[in-house]
Amino acid sequence: MAEELSGVTVVFIIAGGVLTIILLFIFAKRQIMRFALRSRRGPHVPVGHGAKKSLKKEIHRRVDLIPKIVYEPQVINDNDSRYILPPGSQLPPFYYRLKACDDVKLLEKEITKQDGSLHRHPTENLRAYLLNTLGTPLNGVGQKLVQQFCDLYEHARHDPADFGDEEYQAYSRILLKLMDAARLLKNYGGNRKMSPRCTPVRAKPNEKNREPVENKTRDRRDETESNRESNETSV
Repeated sequence: MAEELSGVTVVFIIAGGVLTIILLFIFAKRQIMRFALRSRRGPHVPVGHGAKKSLKKEIHRRVDLIPKIVYEPQVINDNDSRYILPPGSQLPPFYYRLKACDDVKLLEKEITKQDGSLHRHPTENLRAYLLNTLGTPLNGVGQKLVQQFCDLYEHARHDPADFGDEEYQAYSRILLKLMDAARLLKNYGGNRKMSPRCTPVRAKPNEKNREPVENKTRDRRDETESNRESNETSV
């Protein structure tokens, strides 16, 4: 009887140990999966799971476009009563900064009005955009004006130093010159500087130059055929 009890006890001990190991394994696996899912940026289920291949491609295409959606709003409303002040009162110190950020949109609208292909994306560098678009109408002076304008714009937007009425007046004077240059873009439509991001398009070969080449190849082909026929007849 003692031997039977000892055997049953051993079986129970082994079964309990195996069960404990299995439970620990399942618990560890669940914890690892929880941490892995928490650290992932994507959803737990793949996007478009179970959908058609074409629909899944369209879903992924639209999801990839989300980081490119950027918008620069107008920061000052013209009808905002906070900036309609009685005579003798001072504007808040941040007003000129906001006004300078909004005035850039006026310049961009004028450039786009003259040439619809010169639209600037909010993520595109403003300095490079203005140098590429307004360099030709300003005839060499444009680079200096654009640099000064962009320096004042970055001062208004990012620099913690004061940006008051004096800085804004200098900013506005340069803005008016750039607006005048933007109105001349229609006259320089074909001579405008090309953006460095654009790849040059290879010019197609001229038809006049193509005709002699085609004639030469045709003559050579006729000569080879005639030589081949003469060789066959001689044989």
